[in-house]
Amino acid sequence: MNENSYSQIVNQAINYIHFNVDKNITAEDIASHCCFSKYYFNRIFRSIVNESVYSFIKRMKLENAAFKLRTNKKKAITEIALEAGYSPSNFAVAFKEYFGISASDFRKNSTIAPKDTYKATVEHISRMEKQEDFFRQIASKITIRQLPPMLLEYERYIGNYYDLAKAWDDFCSDAEKQHLIKEGTLFIGISYDDPLVTDEDNCMYDMCVTVDAAKGTNVHKLESGLYACYDFYDRLENLNKAFNEIFSLWLPYSNFNIDNRLPLEVYKSSLDEERRMHIDICIPIV
Repeated sequence: MNENSYSQIVNQAINYIHFNVDKNITAEDIASHCCFSKYYFNRIFRSIVNESVYSFIKRMKLENAAFKLRTNKKKAITEIALEAGYSPSNFAVAFKEYFGISASDFRKNSTIAPKDTYKATVEHISRMEKQEDFFRQIASKITIRQLPPMLLEYERYIGNYYDLAKAWDDFCSDAEKQHLIKEGTLFIGISYDDPLVTDEDNCMYDMCVTVDAAKGTNVHKLESGLYACYDFYDRLENLNKAFNEIFSLWLPYSNFNIDNRLPLEVYKSSLDEERRMHIDICIPIV
């Protein structure tokens, strides 16, 4: 097997973990899903992701729990702990050990102090939250839609979301060479992580194009589903602020919950003269 084949297998493993993060999955389960022995697969996984399968699963569970604390204020911490596969006491220890703050304090503060890159986002959300009509402002940009099924070919990126421009350029160039782009093709981004929770240099993102039939092995098959779609038309550096308007200020006070389907950035225009772009940020809801 070559390195590209190993990367595809690891991508499949990460996808499996993402969609089963609320289940009691183990490193053995992941290796078996990918048809490898636990020890051999862990070596492959570590060589590409730079952490063990066990460590990755634990991180995903704790970061997913932290995200729930931010976006679902009604759900008890005990319930979130159990969904992550912890007893309440073990969750309290694991959460504080990982984040350096208790789960209850995290929920009160909404965010963990991020690196400098995302301080502007925290300040923006803090300013908006002080406005009496913040929910109405954000809700005016959101429509609830049933999106159609889509078949996507993707390339995975791990790093800082602010450094995505070159990765997108390379992806689009490769897609053109593979003749994946035609009239009606949609460019779609998938953000897996909240950089106010996950280390900003370890965030995962998929660059995607819609296809009629899959030619490659990195493929997402999306079923039709309900989404809250935020109409974004701004400079790309403000995209994270828009995401956090949804997650921090709209979702916790709405009548919806996010589920574990993939959130989508549907690109509707190229950059204009003022370096703004039109994007639908589509969050899967139930």
